[in-house]
Amino acid sequence: MLKVMTKENFLPYTKPSINQIDIHEVTKALNSNYLTRGPLVEAFESAVAHYCQVKYAVAFSSGTSALMGAYFAANLRQQDSLLTTPNSFVATAGAAVQRGTTPVFLDIDCSSGNMDLQQLKYNLARPSSRGRICVAPVHFAGIPVDMQKIDQAIQNPETVVIEDAAHALGSTYFTGEKVGSCRWSDMTIFSFHAAKTITTGEGGMVTTNSEDFYRRLKLFRNNGIEREGPYLQGEAAPWYYEVQHLTGNYNFTELQAALGLSQMARLDTFVEKRRQLMKAYRALLKEIPHLHLFAEDFDAYTAYHLCVVQINFNAYKTTRAQVMNRLRERMIGTQVHYIPIYKHPYFINLCGDISAYFPKMEAYYSQALSLPLYYDLQLEEVEKVVNTLKKALQGE
Repeated sequence: MLKVMTKENFLPYTKPSINQIDIHEVTKALNSNYLTRGPLVEAFESAVAHYCQVKYAVAFSSGTSALMGAYFAANLRQQDSLLTTPNSFVATAGAAVQRGTTPVFLDIDCSSGNMDLQQLKYNLARPSSRGRICVAPVHFAGIPVDMQKIDQAIQNPETVVIEDAAHALGSTYFTGEKVGSCRWSDMTIFSFHAAKTITTGEGGMVTTNSEDFYRRLKLFRNNGIEREGPYLQGEAAPWYYEVQHLTGNYNFTELQAALGLSQMARLDTFVEKRRQLMKAYRALLKEIPHLHLFAEDFDAYTAYHLCVVQINFNAYKTTRAQVMNRLRERMIGTQVHYIPIYKHPYFINLCGDISAYFPKMEAYYSQALSLPLYYDLQLEEVEKVVNTLKKALQGE
């Protein structure tokens, strides 16, 4: 009998958790005197800064614009290089390429899906006639990169480190600091897209301990406009402002901030539930042959954004697409994170076909599959996902 797919019986790979308090707070914002660039935006920035134990936080309209703002604040130029991972959403590299900066991809660490730090160390030690280097590690799926090792590998004081923590709000390094504290980096970016642990629909944030970066981030967010006396090139007046850079409008609204503040109050609850779900997945998935997960890092505290499994589909004489279709027919959504950035047509045109240089990324990509993981997912539904996956792998 054909099942009718509805929102009620379909398990997507991700879903935001919106409750009546969220709705109430957004409604209050709609009835206030501000719809954008108001006190709620500042309150949300302060809440994130306090949570991350960092001096400054600047909200942006998206995670992508947050990356653009961070690269602007760091003054990345055409002669500079960005060392990053291909295992990420395209914006990690793309926002730098828009500034003319050259992307240099590094292979991944098989145990975490994060940047291979040995390759990073090698590239940092190589002599270069180009400009500065920006290192942009990605905390993939919420798994923290060892930022202390990156800090120890950097020898040039002009090297900039910008963490892409779009997946990792709520994660903690093995040393106990929150991701976003910028203990070993210049800036950290977060995303509040609907797929993330907390959401504002769209939205992003940059944290930093640098007053100079903080000022430049705010400048970038609002059309390059400066209003404050000490930084004006013209004479200050009550009406006066000046455009010092051509950037764009990446402002954060009061409605987004209202939702973000409400969601922040439940962040630790969201994270702990995701950790419980991952524990259940680990216990159940170990029964499936030719399947493995990333190693669990007991020294760090991971706020799991994704449940990524790696499956040898060839061993089952099937394909990933076939398995995904079988799961979808049984009301279970899955996804693949990520298509390597260098495989996208734009980057092939930019860099050529460089797949052969990334054997670990290629092996991972051929086997990766993201299973449902979100706050409202129930433990019995995890069992359903795993049992259905077993059948799908057998062609049922």
